[in-house]
Amino acid sequence: MTRRGWMTCALAIVGAGWAFFLTAQPVTGNLVEVRVRGVTVDPQAGSPVVLLEELRGERVLPIWVGVFEARAIVMEMDKVAPPRPMTHDLIKTILEGVKARITNVVITDLQDNTFYAHIALHTGGASLQIDARPSDAIALALRVQAPIYVARTVFDRAPAIELRDDEPTPITVLKRYGLTLQNLTASLATHFQLPTADGVLVSDVEAGSGAERDGVRRGDVIVAANQGKIDNLQALESSLSQGGDVSLQIVRGDQRLTVVLRTPAP
Repeated sequence: MTRRGWMTCALAIVGAGWAFFLTAQPVTGNLVEVRVRGVTVDPQAGSPVVLLEELRGERVLPIWVGVFEARAIVMEMDKVAPPRPMTHDLIKTILEGVKARITNVVITDLQDNTFYAHIALHTGGASLQIDARPSDAIALALRVQAPIYVARTVFDRAPAIELRDDEPTPITVLKRYGLTLQNLTASLATHFQLPTADGVLVSDVEAGSGAERDGVRRGDVIVAANQGKIDNLQALESSLSQGGDVSLQIVRGDQRLTVVLRTPAP
C-alpha cells in the first residue's frame, strides 16, 4: 500500500471512530463568527471554560470543556509545542497528508446544557460535515486557522455571563513540569476561602509528571516560591526561570504546605 493510500485509510479509521459524516451545509447568515477570547476556570465547578467572543458584537459564549481539551486549546494559543504529537496535532497531520482542508467549524446546538458542533471538511472531490465535540472542533480550528462560527440560536439560549472589559484570567501550561496554571481571581479566592486574590491556582497536574511526583495537586494555590511572595503567573515563572529546585508555599484547603518542585531532567 502506498503512503497516500495508508493515510487515506488512517483518515477513514479516525473518522469512523471520532465522527459521523454528513453532507456539508454552507455558512449562512444564521451564524455568528467568533474568536477564542481565552480559557478560564469556573470557580464553582472547578472546570475549564472556553470563552468565545463575537467578532462583531459584545456577546461572549462560555463552553465548559474537559481538562485535556482545555490544555490542547491553551497550548495552541500559547504556541507550546508538545514533545510528541497530541491527538489534535495528529489529526491535522493526517488531514494535510490526504490534502483535506477544514473550511470552518460551527457550534450548532445546545440541548440539556450540552453543546454540539460540526466541522466542515473539504477533500477536493467532496465536502463533508463531521459531528464533533465543541472542544475538539475549537482545538482543531486553532491549529489550521479555520474560522469558528456559532448558531444565533445557541447564543440566544446559552447561559449568560458577566465579564468586565479586561481579558479573562490567563492560563499557562508549563509542559516541562506537567502543570496547568492560572492567576487567582477575586471569585476564586472567595471559593477557596482565601483573604486575597494574590497567588496562582494549579488548574491541572499531568499524571506521571514531575510536579505530581513532587506532591503538587490540582486545586493547590501557590502563594510563595523560595520565600518570595507569588502574586501572579509572571512572578512564579520568574522564580522558575532562575533554575534549580524551587520551594513552593501552597495553600491546600485549610492547610499551608511546603512542596519542593524539582528541576526536570533534560
